[in-house]
Amino acid sequence: MLQLVHSNEGGGVEALAEMISDGLRQSGADVETRFIYPNISATTAQKLRGIASAISAIVRKRPDTLIAYQSTASVLVGIVGTIVGCKKRIVHQTAMPGEIHPAVRAIDTAMGSAGLYSVNIANSAATEHAFGHYPRAYRKYLRRIDHGLDAPVARYPRAAVLARYAIPDDGLLLLNAGRLCDQKGQDQIIRALPHVRAARLILAGGGPNEASLRELARSLGVADRIHFLGVVSRDALGDLLGAVDMFVFPSKWETFGLAAVEAAMAGVPIVAADLPVLREVLSTGGEQLVGFVGTDDPRALAEAIEKQRALNRTSDAIRDFTQSIRAKYSRSRMLESYAELVTGTEYRRAG
Repeated sequence: MLQLVHSNEGGGVEALAEMISDGLRQSGADVETRFIYPNISATTAQKLRGIASAISAIVRKRPDTLIAYQSTASVLVGIVGTIVGCKKRIVHQTAMPGEIHPAVRAIDTAMGSAGLYSVNIANSAATEHAFGHYPRAYRKYLRRIDHGLDAPVARYPRAAVLARYAIPDDGLLLLNAGRLCDQKGQDQIIRALPHVRAARLILAGGGPNEASLRELARSLGVADRIHFLGVVSRDALGDLLGAVDMFVFPSKWETFGLAAVEAAMAGVPIVAADLPVLREVLSTGGEQLVGFVGTDDPRALAEAIEKQRALNRTSDAIRDFTQSIRAKYSRSRMLESYAELVTGTEYRRAG
């Protein structure tokens, strides 16, 4: 089995690919994961070489199963996988249709409708609904498998975590984890920060917008209150989630919102963009504990952050919410679906 991912950016897609890989190995699959591009800011020449290398790997290995996580990978899986006779060609819809380049969207529609994808996975009801207007031949191959994950674990106390990154513990600590790009809306948190009293912002992630975000912070006079950590490991993210006071997630769009669900599993109060998919995944049917706010409104974001200050991580309400989210999106539930899909067997839990 061969998985294709664009690049190792330390985001939700990479985390998902790693979890699926580990789980399928437990079910007896021989899994290899390849990153097509060498890094986040790969040149055109590097990307072309990466694509050629991925094609070569598919042709040489002729895997029984190919799994793609992003647009270029999906095209390779659909076309090259079909040519070499790969039995199962599985792709993930990691972007909403309106956010996909029109040319790529047309290719995806044609390939999906022609049956070049064996299975086309949507990871939330909102994502599945977004493809409702696609041709029936395309929707025939759609299958919904919600994400699942293990709850993040904080290995060290707050003081030790903050000392590691030289972050002063002198007020409200806000965390955002994800690729630094337009989609994730980190600029909105920076614009809101001047209106949030005694707060610091921790950005865990790398991406093309880092330089512009640093310049924005300087122009607003909050550069000394923002900590750019770059890409962090999953273990380090668990430590950060255990140390901060609030998780802020002002994305412009998501197909699931894995980082926000991780924060919920860690018991961190959350302020998130008011998107249908985030309303879906962060809902448990109980008390509403997430502060939802419209996108592109830094003042409203600041007000929502101030309001969420009142939430106590140790309260019964937060604990109940955390346990409900953990049950709703358990890693074992997700892996059972993938094991059945790929190997036709039940997922074998470790131990």
